[in-house]
Amino acid sequence: MIFPNNTPWILVAILAAALIFLSWRSWRGSSQRSAAAIALRSAGILLLALALLNPQRVFERPIQGQNIIALLADDSLGMRIKDPGELLDRGERMRQALHGRSSGWLTDLEEDYQVRSYRFSKSLQRISSYDSLAFEGQSSKISSALSSVQQRLDERPLAAIALLTDGNATDQPLSDSQLAELPPIFPVLIGEATSVPDLSIQRAELNVSAFGDAPLSLEAKFRLQGLGPSKVKTTLSQITPTTMRRDLPIEERTLTFEDEQQEMIQRSQWQGSGGGMQFFELRAELATEDGLATPSEATLTNNRRLLVADRGKDRYRLLYVTGRPNWEYKFMNRALSEDPQLEMVGLLRVASKEPQFEFKGRAGENSNSLYRGFGREDENERYDEAVLIRMNTRDKDELFGGFPNTAQELFEYDALLLDDIEADFFTFNQLALIRDFVRQRGGGLMMLGGVNSYEDGGYHDSPLAQLLPYYPTPSASDETTDRQVAWDLTRDGWVEPWMRIHDLETVEQQRISQMPLLRVYNVFGKPKPGSRQLAVLEEADGMERPALLVRNFGSGRVASLAVGDLWRWGMQDAASQADLAQFWRQVSRWLVKDNLSRFSLSATVSESGETSLRARALDPEFLPLRSSRALATVTRIASASDRSQTSETLLQVDMATVSDSPGQFTLDLPALEDGIYHASVEVLDGSGAILGEAETGWALDALSAEFASLSPNRNYLERIARATGGEVLELSELPELGAQIRSQPAPATETLLKPIWHNNLFYLAALAAFLGEWLMRRKRGLA
Repeated sequence: MIFPNNTPWILVAILAAALIFLSWRSWRGSSQRSAAAIALRSAGILLLALALLNPQRVFERPIQGQNIIALLADDSLGMRIKDPGELLDRGERMRQALHGRSSGWLTDLEEDYQVRSYRFSKSLQRISSYDSLAFEGQSSKISSALSSVQQRLDERPLAAIALLTDGNATDQPLSDSQLAELPPIFPVLIGEATSVPDLSIQRAELNVSAFGDAPLSLEAKFRLQGLGPSKVKTTLSQITPTTMRRDLPIEERTLTFEDEQQEMIQRSQWQGSGGGMQFFELRAELATEDGLATPSEATLTNNRRLLVADRGKDRYRLLYVTGRPNWEYKFMNRALSEDPQLEMVGLLRVASKEPQFEFKGRAGENSNSLYRGFGREDENERYDEAVLIRMNTRDKDELFGGFPNTAQELFEYDALLLDDIEADFFTFNQLALIRDFVRQRGGGLMMLGGVNSYEDGGYHDSPLAQLLPYYPTPSASDETTDRQVAWDLTRDGWVEPWMRIHDLETVEQQRISQMPLLRVYNVFGKPKPGSRQLAVLEEADGMERPALLVRNFGSGRVASLAVGDLWRWGMQDAASQADLAQFWRQVSRWLVKDNLSRFSLSATVSESGETSLRARALDPEFLPLRSSRALATVTRIASASDRSQTSETLLQVDMATVSDSPGQFTLDLPALEDGIYHASVEVLDGSGAILGEAETGWALDALSAEFASLSPNRNYLERIARATGGEVLELSELPELGAQIRSQPAPATETLLKPIWHNNLFYLAALAAFLGEWLMRRKRGLA
């Protein structure tokens, strides 16, 4: 309250005091003095004095028509859900509240505020009429919509946000600190809390493993609600990327749900075939019974999941080099021949180099007699060179000169295995090349134990000492190793899938206990930082020595196996031989897993649903490839909304070169609808010749998140309202929205002064005081 006029309040106070004193004097001489009468007259005098001072009440109110109310309406497919007992779906009920006979609250709100209307699904859009709501959006990005409207109206007086939605968001929720920066939000909950009848695939995770005999595994979670006890048929199939779609069935199952609301998990494993990108579809449907109608679901959109698996290269090539023919090569070669994606090329030394001398062979024979019978009688090998046999080569020229001498030759392989071969077999440049094979090319290297391996083979004083997972020392080779030892896994070994043969720990422990004792092994020094010990060799006195050490080195990985007679494992029986074969396949897949490719292509999907492609091209020495261009082709393999849609090429365009990054290219794709997509890239030189190719694939499945839950998420909306100072309203409570917003502070306000004496109650109070005093005087005969 303020006194805006210039009336001296001191004089008014003196005058009021004087009048009160005179009133008291008028009653003083009367024997019938009344304190009540004096109080009434004094009150009347004070009220009149207060009116002379012209007191005014100060208050603020929103400036009419300047403050903005953002009205956000959910335009996603989830609003097409019809709640039990309702004639209209959620979207139509919301539209009627915004545009029908029940929209009087909106007219009342527009009298004092600017109401700006928006719709949101994947993004936020300004609309002029709620008739444009189509409820076809594939996601409900509530957090993104709230952030977007704040950014758009950042410098405008945004008083509040009204959010009409079912609360089932498909993006990450905003933190409390982010919500605190927003104006009051008044969520209007659309939908009922009753259970909606529905069968859905809540989760489907496809894993590609490099280990075991079932490298593809699927774990899916199904949920049934509101449909009573039912049987559900699940179908897993592979989608072939051809112009005429043809699905290859993999597995069909029937799940039995006993309860009204229940969740079940299904796990599947299968071998698969071939490499590259592979595409799958998982479907679920209520199983029909003869004579009985199938219950109606709220939606069928969440009964399907599209999945993508990257099986890697069609074929991985491993180079095996050994100092002598042995049993290890036999078992390993047999094991890898059973894997269609693994190909092992062998370079076997059958005789070490000898001093040069004249050898008397058969009459007319001038070649090394050790080659007799191998079809190489025409090759004149010198006796002062090692005698090498090539196995499983691609053609007659592969490894013709022995171990590769150039990066271009060696880097063609994905992994390298050295078995009982001394360092002097290689030149210094070849040893440095092996080091670069791991560090630069990203290949896998494994050295097996033996009398010519590790320190015994002179590797402690070679370029390979740098990459071994332990510190090699010459003294380690002096220890006696002619003792029987038992193989066992360490804690790190138990958690590595490729170190185990069986899934169950008890079965695996039994298998390990039945392994034969080993006799040929090397003694390792102290492990280097970052290396991991996966297996140990236990001697009879309980002493444990490292059996298998692994580490990452540069872009590749290294494994040091101390054992040189693991083949004894496979000599027991057929079951042990099968276990050993699986072990070698798993180790080989680990060696080639995630290694670099000369040409690669990856796809990244942002939270907003935009896809970005990135390609990389390397030269034969795995250095950035210069003076090249990349041509990308994007194909839609399958649509999430239309199963009958066939494969379709969407675009073919040159990718943009990444500045300051030779050999790297990027391409941002336009918005794509839900489905499975495949992208390939051809890297071309200046003349247009193809240098290499790469591919990738991805699935856009926003509808899975949109229909993950059909019941309204009131808890999420209450959190938003509580953090911003708003309140959650039901759809029927929309007429109260105006009062709720007016009770909140507005950003654009005006200050108003209202005289207190311009109030009938004020004058009635003064009149009542004087009238009361007069009546008391009259009653006592003093008037």
